[in-house]
Amino acid sequence: MSRIRLTIAYDGSSFQGWQSQREGNTIQDYIEAALLKVSGDALRITGSGRTDTAVHALGQVAHFDAPKGSSMNAEEWKRALNAHLLPTIRIMRASVVEDDFHARFGAKKKIYRYEIDTGPVLNPLRISRAWHHPEKIDYEILRRACSVYVGEHDFASFAANRKDRKRINTVRKINSVDVVECPHGLSVTFSGDGFLYKMVRLLVGAAVRVAEEREELSWLEGMLNSRGASKCQYCATGEGLYLVEVVY
Repeated sequence: MSRIRLTIAYDGSSFQGWQSQREGNTIQDYIEAALLKVSGDALRITGSGRTDTAVHALGQVAHFDAPKGSSMNAEEWKRALNAHLLPTIRIMRASVVEDDFHARFGAKKKIYRYEIDTGPVLNPLRISRAWHHPEKIDYEILRRACSVYVGEHDFASFAANRKDRKRINTVRKINSVDVVECPHGLSVTFSGDGFLYKMVRLLVGAAVRVAEEREELSWLEGMLNSRGASKCQYCATGEGLYLVEVVY
């Protein structure tokens, strides 16, 4: 039996996120359906983590165990799966890895990028690809606001509750937040050891609130230090978020 690592890109705008659910229409559902068609076996795939409805990926990582006796190499798995997947889901790379490789538990760092389009009119080619925010956002204030997040903090104030409501550790370390001015607006890139449910979108929503000068920087700092006593109510849209890379 061989363990296969996949690097996956997808346009998340028409899917209900990564993780399989009863209603279907998730990235995991479609890949597992393709695995069934290719192998004839109901194979399970494990991703590095969940992405929410409408969120995109350039470098999601997942693994599965090929059936015993399979003669297919990694490149053949990639070609066969892509032949059975929607064009909005692509296996970009595939490789054979050690049996103890785990896409979720082995991840050391994740990189997310959030795109904000500040143009007065949203280019049709940017629909479902960015948060259209034509109101003024002060770049320098946004940069200072995002710098508050760097370091190890309890991000309970920036985590939405999942339906299962499991108690989890909400302490995370963000290594860097880079804010860049682009032709279409602004791009915010987060690098950290892990992110909570809707955490990046809530961090962006709060920082933009400050950059619009609707809240003070002290409001943001106070919420970060409250360890969940106060909850961020400003969540940026899913369309602007991309999982760029998972580092092992």
